Amino acid sequence: MMKKVWLTGFRHNDRVPNPIGRRAFLSGVGGAALATVAGCRSSRDGGKLVLRLSHSMTAGPTALHVFGQRFKEIVEARTNGAVVVRLFSSGTLGQEREIVQQLQEGLVDFMVSGSAIWGSVAPKLQVFDFPFLWRDMAHIHRVVDGPIGRAVADYLESSVRMRPLSWGDSFGFRNVVTRSRDITDPSRLAGLKIRTIQSAIYVKAIELMGASPTPMAFGEVYTSLQTGVIDGYEHDASTTLQQRFYEVAGYLTHTRHIAGVLGLWCAVSTLRTLPEDIRAVIEASAVEASAYQRERGPIEEAAATAGLRAAGMTIREIDGRVWRPAAEALWQREARALDAVPWLEAVLA
Repeated sequence: MMKKVWLTGFRHNDRVPNPIGRRAFLSGVGGAALATVAGCRSSRDGGKLVLRLSHSMTAGPTALHVFGQRFKEIVEARTNGAVVVRLFSSGTLGQEREIVQQLQEGLVDFMVSGSAIWGSVAPKLQVFDFPFLWRDMAHIHRVVDGPIGRAVADYLESSVRMRPLSWGDSFGFRNVVTRSRDITDPSRLAGLKIRTIQSAIYVKAIELMGASPTPMAFGEVYTSLQTGVIDGYEHDASTTLQQRFYEVAGYLTHTRHIAGVLGLWCAVSTLRTLPEDIRAVIEASAVEASAYQRERGPIEEAAATAGLRAAGMTIREIDGRVWRPAAEALWQREARALDAVPWLEAVLA
């Protein structure tokens, strides 16, 4: 008989759920939770509930994979394997825009990504990606773990049928990486074609910095650098190392223009089909995975920066204060357009 497992690290609603045994789990899960639709929805496999999680980065010490892998491990341990989280890395199930749609339709259960990709369908979320907005990771945690984070979760659930179960960190702020131009001062970004996320606010951020934004799917970046379609891209050091972008780009400049807030996003349809105790396990596991992933961030950023130097990449510091006045004007203008002024004020408080 399966032993019962107690939850630890639970923070939602200050309630600790009852211990769950495999037999109790299987008897409590209704047919709707185990329904299989074209093999894509949560499904039944040998009496286990199988849930799918997608992210776009490689398997390894990348921000998205560490978050998703830790969540998988905790869920499976807490249910003694009665719930299985199948993790699909490197965009195996599709590019991020495709996964956004699949999650809304309930064809994928979870997604780990930055908040930016959701900005096209939930525009108010773009506030989290305003350039030069966040002071440091502690500033982000204070906001997303508080009332604003809960308000954002409610907004997403009602508007796009998705709810963030917890928030994570990119492994360092985003910086500009270039193939062949050494960015020794802000003016040297002028005219460069810089790949960015397919997000309106990211495009405006790159324009604000004087470069020419080129929205592009993440999976196309390496080849586009290699062939000269783009002059560079913007991302963190960890991603640059793990994706081996240093093979086709020689310079990283610490612009620290966007923090890249991450979320572990869950389809509302998945949450609604789960029995209460299983949902509690899922939610608690997401919070614990977030805490683990955040602790790894500074370690991975330092290691990645050292790794890039060792691989021959030139890393520059730059004084980005010249961009600050334009960024502050953008915050106010965009917050009014998005009807998100209270969120911006809470971030700046």
